[in-house]
Amino acid sequence: MKKKFTWKKAVYIFLGLLLAAALFAGIGYLVKSNSKESEAFLTRKPTIQNMDDKVMATGKIIPKEEIEIKPNIAGIIDKILVDEGDRVEAGQLIATVKIIPNIAEVNNAQQEVLNSQLQISNARMNVDNMQKQFAMQQKLYSQGVISKQEYLNSQQQLFSTQQGLKNANQQLQTAQKRLQIVKTGATPELQGLATTQIRSKAAGTVLEVPVKVGSQVIEANSFNAGTTICSIANLNSLIFQGEIDEAQAGKLKQGMSMNIVIGALQNKTFPGKLTMIAPKGKDTNGTIKFPVEGDVNNPDNEYIRAGFSANGEIVLSSQKNALLLDESLVQYEKNNGKDRPFVEVKQPDGKFKKVYVKLGASDGINVQVLSGIDKNAEVKVWNPSDKDKEELKEKAKK
Repeated sequence: MKKKFTWKKAVYIFLGLLLAAALFAGIGYLVKSNSKESEAFLTRKPTIQNMDDKVMATGKIIPKEEIEIKPNIAGIIDKILVDEGDRVEAGQLIATVKIIPNIAEVNNAQQEVLNSQLQISNARMNVDNMQKQFAMQQKLYSQGVISKQEYLNSQQQLFSTQQGLKNANQQLQTAQKRLQIVKTGATPELQGLATTQIRSKAAGTVLEVPVKVGSQVIEANSFNAGTTICSIANLNSLIFQGEIDEAQAGKLKQGMSMNIVIGALQNKTFPGKLTMIAPKGKDTNGTIKFPVEGDVNNPDNEYIRAGFSANGEIVLSSQKNALLLDESLVQYEKNNGKDRPFVEVKQPDGKFKKVYVKLGASDGINVQVLSGIDKNAEVKVWNPSDKDKEELKEKAKK
């Protein structure tokens, strides 16, 4: 007995066929899309540029010589005649120091003066007495009453008392000078060397004035460093002072060229030369760093402030017109236990071919290609960044 065909069955069959067709179309579209996406890659071409193999040291700019001006007598600052940033010449007056007498020292000096005056008074009395005795002895000697030896002894005693008076006068002068120094800091005959006048020892720029009028200062001597009144340096003679990682220190030699980059001057670069590599490293937070120094050349006499942070690029080697490729485009495969570099180069048919390359120096971004490809090679970007993916989408829309 045949089953009767109904419109209901026809609708079910039609919907089934429609669903199957949509399923096959969707699968086909996905396969096709995936196929196209897998074949779509960005490419980059090598460039020809100068290549510097260099290491980086971080540090700052400091003057080659910085002079600290200190007093050689204690007191308080009476006047300051310069400001930070002023240009000064050797011998120029920087500041003046006012002496504050120490009461105990003044009393001691005054007592010395009084003692010396008393010694002079006694010495004069002795001289007067000896002159009278000598006159008597001279008369007796002329009369033949005393011997020549007695006469000579009397003459010698007179000379000794006269010398005592002379010494007492000198001691009085010394005591008076000491009293004047205690009170004023100088004597009239030493006014040209007065320690109350603080003068610059060299020409340069005033970097810092750490004291103010009224500040107390201590003299510089063998027991203490003294108070710095100002520091002066020649800003046309600067050096770079920095540190470099121990892994790079072995590559450096004195005399190597440097590029000193100063961030505060919009990353302006100044030429320089490496002058010092410390023989001993320093432990900085568990990492060994080696201090380095280099001269800074300033051909345009640009104003460079002491203390600017800077980076010192030390050039190990330089390649002119090198073929450079983005190092991220290079892939590696194991070959006899070693990593062998290669890139994927686009062929005329649109497919990519593995090409082995020989690499040279690298600056961390670009690497020099010595052989394997030329400047016209289109190298596959096999690990695209988000920016690369956006660029690829834009190209697909076009």
